[in-house]
Amino acid sequence: MYMEFRMKSFLQKKLKGNSPKVLLLNGAYALFLLSLAYNFTRQLFFNYAYEGWQISEFLINYQGGFVRRGLLGEILFFFAKNFHINLEWTIKIFCAACLALVCTFFVRSFLKKGYTLYILPLCFFLGSHIITANYSDCHWIRKDHLMICFFIAILWIYSRKNISAIIKFVIINFLAILILLTHEMFAFFALPVLFVLFFSQYKNKGILQSATLSLLSLLPCIFAFCLTLIYKGDYQTAQAMWDSWVIVANQKNANVDMLSHGALSAIGWGTKPTLWLHYMRNFLKMDYNILALVVWCVTFVAIYYIATNILFVFRKNEKDFTDKNKTALSSVLIFQFVCLLPVSTVLCCDYGRVIFLWIASSFAIFILIPANMVDKIFPAIFVRLTERINNCLSNILRPTKTTLILLAMFTGISAIDFLVRDIICSTFIYNVLFALSKIAIMLKVKVILIAIFKFIVWGLY
Repeated sequence: MYMEFRMKSFLQKKLKGNSPKVLLLNGAYALFLLSLAYNFTRQLFFNYAYEGWQISEFLINYQGGFVRRGLLGEILFFFAKNFHINLEWTIKIFCAACLALVCTFFVRSFLKKGYTLYILPLCFFLGSHIITANYSDCHWIRKDHLMICFFIAILWIYSRKNISAIIKFVIINFLAILILLTHEMFAFFALPVLFVLFFSQYKNKGILQSATLSLLSLLPCIFAFCLTLIYKGDYQTAQAMWDSWVIVANQKNANVDMLSHGALSAIGWGTKPTLWLHYMRNFLKMDYNILALVVWCVTFVAIYYIATNILFVFRKNEKDFTDKNKTALSSVLIFQFVCLLPVSTVLCCDYGRVIFLWIASSFAIFILIPANMVDKIFPAIFVRLTERINNCLSNILRPTKTTLILLAMFTGISAIDFLVRDIICSTFIYNVLFALSKIAIMLKVKVILIAIFKFIVWGLY
């Protein structure tokens, strides 16, 4: 009885303290999270082929010689060969653990700083790899969350004042080399900001000397990145990789061609055709008579607008997120966007991946690097330009809670390629309706409505 009384008092207090709008919004987010949980569960227990993009990304190893992205695959090959592990479930559990670590970091950091959690599960942040139109198109079974885990660890090491410069140099480069040999995309969103951070640290030594010292501080991982560009692999290398897994993972002998084995096949793609393919898909593709370029321009602006304003609009106290914080976050977002431009234009057509890495890396920098330090790493002209962009967007569309919620509800992204259907299926509103539909099906509402209709019709006639 006592526990029931306490629970009743707690609920009454919560309901009394929140307006109907807040309760409705929280209810919608609960349904949205329910949809994410349902999708994640279905994806977790779906059987993915080793030739598919999900598993094949982890099959890249060094059995055909040194090649980009091969380190993690070589480690998996060692365990599979010597300990006879279930490769698919090992990859799934590993990726799920990385996803959980990233989610835990951001949730704890946002709660600690008093930021709203509304932005976290959206399709361009933590929910990006879970929300899919089909369960077979799972995107959290890949290396993206692992890259963010390493990035967070590196930023944390850099921000520690009680660690000597030599120890920082060794640990940062060691971690960066490990993850660069796992996936070279890490270089685009991590190395530039690390260079800028080191540059600001040596700023009093002059521009030339500061730039030299910054490059020397990152020289080992820059060298590792260059190795991944040189040893990019070919079809012969990809074939040797697949052949190495035939016995170890009990797979069938097969020839690796351009599209047969997902990420393994991509190792053999030529540079020029790949760049042209990505450029065409990212900008010139048409779907439902809509040009990809138009949609992506609007989408990136909408995501930037939401990311820069939602913490400000939903702040509980003015000290939680000030104008200075907004400028700092905006500067980081624009800088990271520019750094990822080669990836988002010609090196990749996985916009779900690119946008997630953009937003997650930006917020990781904003959280782990003090605001006063962020102000120093960017030139004054860059900060002023950021403020002008923010003012221009605010004049076009005034940032309010209603504006931000509506934008968040209807903003969607196509994880791979440009597909209008995937954009719709990734929106907040679609997933809320999806969750309501699943609940209605579970409660057999459809059967009940049919029974009522038949009863009425038969009663009249």
